[in-house]
Amino acid sequence: MSTRFSRLPASSGARGPVPPFRPQAVVLDLDGLLVDSEGAWGRAERRVVEDCGKPWDPAIRALMLGRGPLDAAQVLADFLGLRDRREMERRLLQAAVAEFRRGIIPLPGAVALLEALHGRVPLGVATNSRRVLADLSLTSAGLAPFVQAVVCAEDVIRPKPAPDPYLRACELLGADPARSVCLEDSPVGAAAAKTGGLWVIGCPSFPGTVMDAADAVIASLEDLDPDAFLSAS
Repeated sequence: MSTRFSRLPASSGARGPVPPFRPQAVVLDLDGLLVDSEGAWGRAERRVVEDCGKPWDPAIRALMLGRGPLDAAQVLADFLGLRDRREMERRLLQAAVAEFRRGIIPLPGAVALLEALHGRVPLGVATNSRRVLADLSLTSAGLAPFVQAVVCAEDVIRPKPAPDPYLRACELLGADPARSVCLEDSPVGAAAAKTGGLWVIGCPSFPGTVMDAADAVIASLEDLDPDAFLSAS
């Protein structure tokens, strides 16, 4: 069962989740956890759907959360009644790049957390986004200098929900997955990291999202105390 940490004032003395070991590495998801790209993705997906002559259905967003590019394209292709998911992926990527180039901002607590952890523990990103989008996001949000490894969809044979992105990130950081921590906003990503053996903190991007695979769940990255987070021996 996940341990849940509600938002508490600093005076309460709450430290947020503390792993049962000092992490050899911290690997984070990107979209919806570190950067506010959900709006850009939503606009890109809506454009693709409407360009195909069909009205947009917001429920599609939830179905695509945490999926790899081809799986996300398949969701859209099924919704539109199309067969060619590779062509759908191409259209979706083209629309997303246009939206991401308008600028992506960090989510609350992201910059402060990475600044506080940088130099104290190796930091990596494991994302199902294509590298062009991940690079645009990290650079635009000012997070790129803090991260030592970035694993994207094209870097692994199996993206999330397989554990491969997290295992590859740990490998690049020289860390044992069983002694590493993952931060994730999606149930799909949390399950992927857990399958890979990481200790998982869920930080859902949508309130009420069930994060059964997480070892602990927080409401915001601001709920993490970096000093306490690294305090275990």
